[in-house]
Amino acid sequence: MTNKNTNNIDIASKIRSKDLLRITDKEIEALIKFCYTEQCKSFSLGYGLSLSEINDKSAKWRFRYTFGGKRHDTNFGKYPSVSLKAARDKAIKYNEQINMDVNPIMEKKVLIEEKKKEQEVEAKHLKNTVGFIAQHYFEIKQNNKHLKDITIEKSERRLYEHFFKHLRNKENTLISDITLDNIVNILHKLELSNKLETLTRTKMLIVGLYEFAYSNDIINDSNIFTKLKLRSFKLVHKSNVKNNPTLLEDSDIKKLYQGMLEYKYGVHTKFALLLSIHTAQRQGSIISAKWSDINLEDATWSIPASEMKMKKAHIVPLSDVLIGYLKELYKISSHHNDYLFPNAQHLNRHMSNNTVNHAIRRLGFTKEQQTAHGLRAMFKTIAKSNQNKHNLSNEYVERVLAHKVGTDVENVYLRVMPIEEMRKILNWWSDYLESLLDTTIGK
Repeated sequence: MTNKNTNNIDIASKIRSKDLLRITDKEIEALIKFCYTEQCKSFSLGYGLSLSEINDKSAKWRFRYTFGGKRHDTNFGKYPSVSLKAARDKAIKYNEQINMDVNPIMEKKVLIEEKKKEQEVEAKHLKNTVGFIAQHYFEIKQNNKHLKDITIEKSERRLYEHFFKHLRNKENTLISDITLDNIVNILHKLELSNKLETLTRTKMLIVGLYEFAYSNDIINDSNIFTKLKLRSFKLVHKSNVKNNPTLLEDSDIKKLYQGMLEYKYGVHTKFALLLSIHTAQRQGSIISAKWSDINLEDATWSIPASEMKMKKAHIVPLSDVLIGYLKELYKISSHHNDYLFPNAQHLNRHMSNNTVNHAIRRLGFTKEQQTAHGLRAMFKTIAKSNQNKHNLSNEYVERVLAHKVGTDVENVYLRVMPIEEMRKILNWWSDYLESLLDTTIGK
Protein backbone atom coordinates (compact mmCIF):
# COMPACT_ATOMS: atom_id res chain seq x y z
CA MET A 1 0.00 0.00 0.00
CA THR A 2 1.37 3.44 -0.93
CA ASN A 3 1.93 6.26 1.51
CA LYS A 4 -0.93 8.16 -0.20
CA ASN A 5 -3.40 5.36 0.52
CA THR A 6 -2.08 5.05 4.06
CA ASN A 7 -2.64 8.79 4.64
CA ASN A 8 -6.19 8.54 3.24
CA ILE A 9 -7.00 5.62 5.54
CA ASP A 10 -5.53 7.53 8.48
CA ILE A 11 -7.83 10.49 7.66
CA ALA A 12 -10.90 8.24 7.54
CA SER A 13 -9.91 6.43 10.75
CA LYS A 14 -9.22 9.70 12.55
CA ILE A 15 -12.63 11.10 11.63
CA ARG A 16 -14.39 7.88 12.67
CA SER A 17 -12.72 8.05 16.07
CA LYS A 18 -13.80 11.68 16.60
CA ASP A 19 -17.04 13.02 17.99
CA LEU A 20 -19.06 14.92 15.38
CA LEU A 21 -18.70 18.09 17.45
CA ARG A 22 -14.90 18.01 17.04
CA ILE A 23 -14.70 17.43 13.29
CA THR A 24 -13.36 20.46 11.32
CA ASP A 25 -14.03 21.81 7.80
CA LYS A 26 -10.48 20.91 6.73
CA GLU A 27 -11.07 17.33 7.78
CA ILE A 28 -14.36 17.23 5.83
CA GLU A 29 -12.59 18.55 2.72
CA ALA A 30 -9.84 15.89 3.12
CA LEU A 31 -12.49 13.21 3.68
CA ILE A 32 -14.32 14.16 0.47
CA LYS A 33 -11.08 13.86 -1.49
CA PHE A 34 -10.35 10.50 0.16
CA CYS A 35 -13.84 9.12 -0.59
CA TYR A 36 -13.68 10.37 -4.19
CA THR A 37 -10.27 8.68 -4.68
CA GLU A 38 -11.35 5.43 -3.00
CA GLN A 39 -14.76 5.58 -4.73
CA CYS A 40 -16.74 5.13 -1.51
CA LYS A 41 -20.39 6.10 -1.93
CA SER A 42 -21.03 7.42 1.58
CA PHE A 43 -19.34 8.08 4.90
CA SER A 44 -20.97 8.18 8.36
CA LEU A 45 -20.07 11.02 10.74
CA GLY A 46 -22.17 9.91 13.72
CA TYR A 47 -25.41 11.33 15.19
CA GLY A 48 -27.18 9.90 12.10
CA LEU A 49 -25.34 12.36 9.82
CA SER A 50 -23.45 11.15 6.76
CA LEU A 51 -22.01 12.31 3.45
CA SER A 52 -23.28 10.70 0.23
CA GLU A 53 -23.12 11.21 -3.56
CA ILE A 54 -19.49 12.25 -3.09
CA ASN A 55 -17.51 13.75 -5.99
CA ASP A 56 -14.19 15.57 -6.11
CA LYS A 57 -15.56 18.87 -4.74
CA SER A 58 -18.91 18.28 -3.04
CA ALA A 59 -21.17 15.81 -1.29
CA LYS A 60 -24.74 15.60 -0.05
CA TRP A 61 -25.60 15.72 3.64
CA ARG A 62 -27.94 12.88 4.70
CA PHE A 63 -29.62 12.25 8.02
CA ARG A 64 -30.98 8.80 8.92
CA TYR A 65 -32.83 7.80 12.09
CA THR A 66 -35.32 5.32 13.52
CA PHE A 67 -38.62 6.50 14.97
CA GLY A 68 -41.57 4.35 16.01
CA GLY A 69 -39.82 1.26 14.68
CA LYS A 70 -39.46 2.75 11.18
CA ARG A 71 -36.38 3.99 9.33
CA HIS A 72 -36.43 7.58 8.08
CA ASP A 73 -34.09 9.31 5.68
CA THR A 74 -33.81 12.98 4.71
CA ASN A 75 -31.16 15.33 3.30
CA PHE A 76 -29.83 18.67 4.51
CA GLY A 77 -28.50 19.94 1.16
CA LYS A 78 -25.03 19.87 -0.36
CA TYR A 79 -21.61 20.67 1.08
CA PRO A 80 -20.09 23.27 0.82
CA SER A 81 -23.33 25.24 0.07
CA VAL A 82 -24.57 23.90 3.42
CA SER A 83 -21.66 24.22 5.82
CA LEU A 84 -20.45 21.58 8.27
CA LYS A 85 -21.72 23.73 11.17
CA ALA A 86 -25.20 24.09 9.67
CA ALA A 87 -25.52 20.37 8.98
CA ARG A 88 -24.09 19.48 12.41
CA ASP A 89 -26.46 21.86 14.25
CA LYS A 90 -29.43 20.48 12.36
CA ALA A 91 -28.44 16.86 13.16
CA ILE A 92 -28.11 17.71 16.86
CA LYS A 93 -31.49 19.47 16.85
CA TYR A 94 -33.16 16.49 15.14
CA ASN A 95 -31.63 14.11 17.72
CA GLU A 96 -32.95 16.27 20.55
CA GLN A 97 -36.45 16.09 19.03
CA ILE A 98 -36.20 12.30 18.66
CA ASN A 99 -35.19 11.98 22.32
CA MET A 100 -38.32 14.01 23.19
CA ASP A 101 -40.43 11.53 21.17
CA VAL A 102 -40.97 14.01 18.33
CA ASN A 103 -40.53 12.93 14.73
CA PRO A 104 -38.41 15.77 13.22
CA ILE A 105 -39.55 15.23 9.62
CA MET A 106 -43.23 15.21 10.61
CA GLU A 107 -42.62 18.22 12.85
CA LYS A 108 -41.10 20.06 9.89
CA LYS A 109 -44.11 19.20 7.72
CA VAL A 110 -46.45 20.46 10.44
CA LEU A 111 -44.50 23.74 10.72
CA ILE A 112 -44.52 24.18 6.92
CA GLU A 113 -48.26 23.54 6.81
CA GLU A 114 -48.89 25.97 9.66
CA LYS A 115 -46.80 28.65 7.95
CA LYS A 116 -48.66 28.03 4.69
CA LYS A 117 -51.99 28.46 6.47
CA GLU A 118 -50.75 31.65 8.14
CA GLN A 119 -49.70 33.02 4.76
CA GLU A 120 -53.06 32.09 3.27
CA VAL A 121 -54.87 33.84 6.12
CA GLU A 122 -52.61 36.87 5.72
CA ALA A 123 -53.16 36.94 1.94
CA LYS A 124 -56.93 36.60 2.43
CA HIS A 125 -56.80 39.38 5.02
CA LEU A 126 -54.83 41.60 2.63
CA LYS A 127 -57.27 40.97 -0.22
CA ASN A 128 -60.12 42.15 1.99
CA THR A 129 -58.58 45.47 3.05
CA VAL A 130 -60.05 48.59 1.46
CA GLY A 131 -56.61 49.67 0.22
CA PHE A 132 -56.00 46.41 -1.66
CA ILE A 133 -59.54 46.41 -3.09
CA ALA A 134 -59.18 50.07 -4.16
CA GLN A 135 -55.91 49.28 -5.94
CA HIS A 136 -57.59 46.67 -8.15
CA TYR A 137 -60.72 48.80 -8.55
CA PHE A 138 -58.71 51.70 -10.00
CA GLU A 139 -56.60 49.39 -12.20
CA ILE A 140 -59.71 47.97 -13.87
CA LYS A 141 -61.42 51.38 -14.03
CA GLN A 142 -58.38 52.93 -15.73
CA ASN A 143 -58.10 50.07 -18.21
CA ASN A 144 -61.80 50.01 -19.11
CA LYS A 145 -62.25 53.77 -19.40
CA HIS A 146 -58.74 54.56 -20.75
CA LEU A 147 -58.17 57.12 -17.99
CA LYS A 148 -54.90 59.00 -17.59
CA ASP A 149 -52.56 58.24 -14.70
CA ILE A 150 -53.11 61.70 -13.25
CA THR A 151 -56.90 61.15 -13.16
CA ILE A 152 -56.45 57.91 -11.22
CA GLU A 153 -53.87 59.51 -8.91
CA LYS A 154 -56.34 62.29 -8.03
CA SER A 155 -59.06 59.75 -7.24
CA GLU A 156 -56.68 57.65 -5.14
CA ARG A 157 -55.54 60.73 -3.21
CA ARG A 158 -59.13 61.89 -2.65
CA LEU A 159 -60.21 58.46 -1.38
CA TYR A 160 -57.27 58.32 1.01
CA GLU A 161 -57.55 61.88 2.34
CA HIS A 162 -61.32 61.89 2.79
CA PHE A 163 -62.05 58.24 3.61
CA PHE A 164 -59.16 55.84 4.39
CA LYS A 165 -57.38 58.39 6.56
CA HIS A 166 -60.32 58.45 8.99
CA LEU A 167 -60.59 54.66 9.40
CA ARG A 168 -59.11 52.86 12.42
CA ASN A 169 -56.41 51.08 10.40
CA LYS A 170 -56.51 53.47 7.45
CA GLU A 171 -56.12 51.62 4.11
CA ASN A 172 -55.39 48.36 5.98
CA THR A 173 -58.90 48.29 7.43
CA LEU A 174 -60.95 45.23 6.49
CA ILE A 175 -63.90 46.24 4.32
CA SER A 176 -66.13 44.00 6.45
CA ASP A 177 -65.25 46.09 9.54
CA ILE A 178 -66.61 49.31 8.02
CA THR A 179 -70.26 50.13 8.69
CA LEU A 180 -72.57 52.49 6.87
CA ASP A 181 -72.54 54.74 9.95
CA ASN A 182 -68.73 54.90 9.75
CA ILE A 183 -68.91 56.12 6.16
CA VAL A 184 -71.73 58.62 6.79
CA ASN A 185 -69.92 60.11 9.81
CA ILE A 186 -66.76 60.56 7.74
CA LEU A 187 -68.68 62.25 4.91
CA HIS A 188 -70.46 64.48 7.42
CA LYS A 189 -67.08 66.04 8.23
CA LEU A 190 -66.89 67.29 4.65
CA GLU A 191 -70.49 68.49 4.86
CA LEU A 192 -69.80 70.46 8.04
CA SER A 193 -66.72 72.00 6.39
CA ASN A 194 -68.93 72.94 3.42
CA LYS A 195 -66.65 70.98 1.08
CA LEU A 196 -69.67 69.81 -0.86
CA GLU A 197 -68.07 69.11 -4.21
CA THR A 198 -65.38 67.00 -2.51
CA LEU A 199 -68.12 65.22 -0.53
CA THR A 200 -70.02 64.36 -3.72
CA ARG A 201 -66.91 63.06 -5.51
CA THR A 202 -65.77 61.05 -2.46
CA LYS A 203 -69.22 59.53 -2.03
CA MET A 204 -69.22 58.44 -5.70
CA LEU A 205 -65.80 56.83 -5.26
CA ILE A 206 -66.90 54.92 -2.15
CA VAL A 207 -70.07 53.70 -3.90
CA GLY A 208 -67.98 52.59 -6.89
CA LEU A 209 -65.53 50.81 -4.58
CA TYR A 210 -68.30 48.90 -2.78
CA GLU A 211 -70.05 48.00 -6.05
CA PHE A 212 -66.74 46.61 -7.32
CA ALA A 213 -66.26 44.59 -4.10
CA TYR A 214 -69.80 43.22 -4.34
CA SER A 215 -69.52 42.26 -8.02
CA ASN A 216 -66.24 40.44 -7.29
CA ASP A 217 -67.70 38.47 -4.33
CA ILE A 218 -65.48 40.26 -1.81
CA ILE A 219 -68.56 41.34 0.11
CA ASN A 220 -71.92 39.56 0.07
CA ASP A 221 -74.15 42.45 1.11
CA SER A 222 -75.22 45.26 -1.19
CA ASN A 223 -76.82 47.11 1.71
CA ILE A 224 -74.06 49.69 2.25
CA PHE A 225 -73.67 51.03 -1.28
CA THR A 226 -77.39 50.95 -2.11
CA LYS A 227 -78.24 52.94 1.04
CA LEU A 228 -75.26 55.27 0.55
CA LYS A 229 -76.53 56.12 -2.93
CA LEU A 230 -79.86 57.19 -1.41
CA ARG A 231 -78.30 59.01 1.55
CA SER A 232 -78.94 62.77 1.38
CA PHE A 233 -76.25 65.36 2.00
CA LYS A 234 -76.15 69.05 1.14
CA LEU A 235 -76.25 69.52 -2.61
CA VAL A 236 -73.53 71.31 -4.54
CA HIS A 237 -75.07 74.35 -6.20
CA LYS A 238 -73.54 75.65 -9.40
CA SER A 239 -72.94 78.96 -7.68
CA ASN A 240 -70.69 77.14 -5.20
CA VAL A 241 -68.50 75.54 -7.88
CA LYS A 242 -65.51 77.72 -8.58
CA ASN A 243 -64.49 78.09 -12.21
CA ASN A 244 -60.83 78.34 -13.08
CA PRO A 245 -60.10 82.09 -12.75
CA THR A 246 -58.58 84.07 -15.59
CA LEU A 247 -57.44 87.57 -16.48
CA LEU A 248 -59.65 89.49 -18.91
CA GLU A 249 -58.26 93.05 -18.93
CA ASP A 250 -55.80 93.86 -21.72
CA SER A 251 -53.33 95.34 -19.23
CA ASP A 252 -53.34 92.18 -17.08
CA ILE A 253 -53.04 89.85 -20.08
CA LYS A 254 -50.16 91.96 -21.39
CA LYS A 255 -48.35 91.67 -18.04
CA LEU A 256 -48.88 87.88 -18.00
CA TYR A 257 -47.77 87.37 -21.61
CA GLN A 258 -44.75 89.63 -21.21
CA GLY A 259 -43.78 87.61 -18.13
CA MET A 260 -44.05 84.36 -20.11
CA LEU A 261 -41.74 85.66 -22.83
CA GLU A 262 -39.20 86.82 -20.25
CA TYR A 263 -39.49 83.73 -18.01
CA LYS A 264 -36.07 82.87 -16.54
CA TYR A 265 -36.75 79.82 -14.34
CA GLY A 266 -36.44 77.09 -16.95
CA VAL A 267 -36.44 77.20 -20.73
CA HIS A 268 -38.84 74.28 -21.16
CA THR A 269 -41.27 75.82 -18.70
CA LYS A 270 -41.16 79.07 -20.67
CA PHE A 271 -42.21 77.33 -23.87
CA ALA A 272 -44.83 75.26 -22.02
CA LEU A 273 -46.34 78.58 -20.92
CA LEU A 274 -46.31 79.84 -24.51
CA LEU A 275 -47.85 76.66 -25.94
CA SER A 276 -50.52 76.83 -23.21
CA ILE A 277 -51.59 80.40 -23.93
CA HIS A 278 -51.33 80.27 -27.76
CA THR A 279 -53.25 76.98 -28.22
CA ALA A 280 -55.66 77.08 -25.22
CA GLN A 281 -55.39 73.30 -24.84
CA ARG A 282 -55.69 71.31 -21.61
CA GLN A 283 -52.58 70.88 -19.47
CA GLY A 284 -52.61 67.08 -19.83
CA SER A 285 -52.19 67.50 -23.59
CA ILE A 286 -49.63 70.32 -23.25
CA ILE A 287 -47.19 68.52 -20.96
CA SER A 288 -47.44 65.20 -22.84
CA ALA A 289 -46.90 66.75 -26.29
CA LYS A 290 -44.30 64.88 -28.36
CA TRP A 291 -42.19 66.08 -31.25
CA SER A 292 -43.64 63.24 -33.35
CA ASP A 293 -47.08 64.89 -32.93
CA ILE A 294 -45.85 68.27 -34.16
CA ASN A 295 -45.68 69.00 -37.90
CA LEU A 296 -43.74 72.25 -38.29
CA GLU A 297 -44.22 72.27 -42.07
CA ASP A 298 -48.00 71.86 -42.01
CA ALA A 299 -48.21 73.87 -38.78
CA THR A 300 -50.38 71.32 -36.97
CA TRP A 301 -50.32 69.50 -33.68
CA SER A 302 -52.02 66.09 -33.62
CA ILE A 303 -53.10 65.15 -30.12
CA PRO A 304 -53.78 61.39 -29.84
CA ALA A 305 -57.08 60.18 -28.40
CA SER A 306 -55.29 58.79 -25.32
CA GLU A 307 -54.35 62.33 -24.27
CA MET A 308 -57.81 63.83 -24.80
CA LYS A 309 -60.55 64.12 -22.18
CA MET A 310 -63.21 62.77 -24.56
CA LYS A 311 -60.82 60.08 -25.90
CA LYS A 312 -61.11 61.43 -29.44
CA ALA A 313 -58.07 62.53 -31.45
CA HIS A 314 -57.76 66.31 -31.90
CA ILE A 315 -55.83 68.40 -34.42
CA VAL A 316 -54.73 71.87 -33.38
CA PRO A 317 -53.59 74.29 -36.12
CA LEU A 318 -50.52 76.22 -34.99
CA SER A 319 -50.40 79.96 -35.54
CA ASP A 320 -47.57 81.59 -37.45
CA VAL A 321 -46.37 83.24 -34.23
CA LEU A 322 -46.33 79.94 -32.32
CA ILE A 323 -44.50 78.12 -35.12
CA GLY A 324 -41.69 80.64 -34.67
CA TYR A 325 -41.48 79.86 -30.94
CA LEU A 326 -41.60 76.09 -31.55
CA LYS A 327 -38.76 76.28 -34.06
CA GLU A 328 -36.77 78.14 -31.42
CA LEU A 329 -37.55 75.38 -28.90
CA TYR A 330 -36.63 72.69 -31.46
CA LYS A 331 -33.15 74.19 -31.91
CA ILE A 332 -32.35 74.11 -28.18
CA SER A 333 -33.95 70.71 -27.48
CA SER A 334 -31.58 67.79 -26.91
CA HIS A 335 -33.92 65.44 -28.84
CA HIS A 336 -32.85 62.61 -26.53
CA ASN A 337 -36.39 62.80 -25.19
CA ASP A 338 -39.59 62.37 -27.21
CA TYR A 339 -41.39 65.06 -25.22
CA LEU A 340 -41.35 68.79 -25.95
CA PHE A 341 -41.27 69.35 -22.21
CA PRO A 342 -39.20 66.59 -20.56
CA ASN A 343 -39.08 66.02 -16.83
CA ALA A 344 -35.91 67.49 -15.36
CA GLN A 345 -35.48 64.59 -12.91
CA HIS A 346 -36.87 61.52 -14.71
CA LEU A 347 -35.62 60.44 -18.12
CA ASN A 348 -38.29 59.64 -20.73
CA ARG A 349 -41.05 61.32 -18.71
CA HIS A 350 -42.77 64.65 -19.26
CA MET A 351 -42.94 67.58 -16.87
CA SER A 352 -45.39 67.69 -13.97
CA ASN A 353 -49.01 68.69 -14.44
CA ASN A 354 -48.54 71.59 -11.99
CA THR A 355 -45.44 73.09 -13.62
CA VAL A 356 -47.31 75.77 -15.58
CA ASN A 357 -49.43 76.67 -12.55
CA HIS A 358 -46.28 77.08 -10.44
CA ALA A 359 -44.76 79.22 -13.20
CA ILE A 360 -47.83 81.51 -13.24
CA ARG A 361 -47.44 81.93 -9.46
CA ARG A 362 -43.78 82.92 -10.03
CA LEU A 363 -44.95 85.58 -12.45
CA GLY A 364 -46.84 87.19 -9.58
CA PHE A 365 -50.39 85.97 -10.20
CA THR A 366 -52.32 84.20 -7.44
CA LYS A 367 -54.50 81.12 -7.99
CA GLU A 368 -57.52 83.43 -7.52
CA GLN A 369 -56.33 85.53 -10.48
CA GLN A 370 -55.07 83.03 -13.06
CA THR A 371 -54.65 79.27 -13.45
CA ALA A 372 -53.20 77.21 -16.28
CA HIS A 373 -56.64 75.80 -17.13
CA GLY A 374 -58.02 79.34 -16.94
CA LEU A 375 -56.02 80.22 -20.08
CA ARG A 376 -58.73 78.34 -22.00
CA ALA A 377 -61.40 80.60 -20.49
CA MET A 378 -59.27 83.64 -21.37
CA PHE A 379 -59.09 82.57 -25.02
CA LYS A 380 -62.82 81.82 -25.22
CA THR A 381 -63.94 85.04 -23.46
CA ILE A 382 -61.67 87.40 -25.42
CA ALA A 383 -62.57 85.69 -28.71
CA LYS A 384 -66.28 85.96 -27.94
CA SER A 385 -66.00 89.64 -27.06
CA ASN A 386 -64.32 90.22 -30.45
CA GLN A 387 -66.67 87.91 -32.36
CA ASN A 388 -68.48 90.56 -34.37
CA LYS A 389 -65.54 92.95 -34.73
CA HIS A 390 -63.21 90.34 -36.24
CA ASN A 391 -65.77 87.91 -37.67
CA LEU A 392 -64.80 85.07 -35.33
CA SER A 393 -67.09 82.04 -35.53
CA ASN A 394 -68.11 80.70 -32.12
CA GLU A 395 -68.32 77.19 -33.62
CA TYR A 396 -64.62 77.20 -34.55
CA VAL A 397 -63.64 78.69 -31.19
CA GLU A 398 -65.38 75.72 -29.54
CA ARG A 399 -63.72 73.28 -31.92
CA VAL A 400 -60.29 74.72 -31.06
CA LEU A 401 -61.11 73.95 -27.42
CA ALA A 402 -62.17 70.40 -28.41
CA HIS A 403 -65.67 71.06 -27.11
CA LYS A 404 -68.60 69.17 -28.57
CA VAL A 405 -70.28 71.17 -31.34
CA GLY A 406 -73.53 70.14 -33.01
CA THR A 407 -75.38 66.86 -32.69
CA ASP A 408 -73.86 63.37 -32.71
CA VAL A 409 -75.30 62.79 -36.18
CA GLU A 410 -73.74 66.02 -37.52
CA ASN A 411 -70.35 65.05 -36.09
CA VAL A 412 -70.54 61.58 -37.64
CA TYR A 413 -70.91 63.16 -41.08
CA LEU A 414 -68.17 65.71 -40.43
CA ARG A 415 -65.39 63.69 -42.07
CA VAL A 416 -62.81 66.51 -42.27
CA MET A 417 -61.95 68.85 -39.42
CA PRO A 418 -62.26 72.54 -40.39
CA ILE A 419 -58.55 73.10 -39.76
CA GLU A 420 -58.19 76.28 -41.81
CA GLU A 421 -61.20 77.92 -40.16
CA MET A 422 -59.72 77.02 -36.76
CA ARG A 423 -56.32 78.32 -37.92
CA LYS A 424 -57.83 81.74 -38.63
CA ILE A 425 -59.11 81.87 -35.06
CA LEU A 426 -55.73 80.91 -33.54
CA ASN A 427 -53.77 83.25 -35.83
CA TRP A 428 -56.04 86.08 -34.69
CA TRP A 429 -55.51 85.06 -31.05
CA SER A 430 -51.70 84.97 -31.38
CA ASP A 431 -51.70 88.32 -33.19
CA TYR A 432 -53.85 89.77 -30.40
CA LEU A 433 -51.35 88.60 -27.75
CA GLU A 434 -48.39 90.01 -29.72
CA SER A 435 -50.19 93.29 -30.33
CA LEU A 436 -50.44 93.87 -26.59
CA LEU A 437 -46.65 94.13 -26.46
CA ASP A 438 -46.68 97.00 -28.93
CA THR A 439 -49.28 99.07 -27.13
CA THR A 440 -49.23 101.36 -24.12
CA ILE A 441 -52.35 100.30 -22.30
CA GLY A 442 -54.09 102.52 -19.80
CA LYS A 443 -52.47 105.80 -20.94
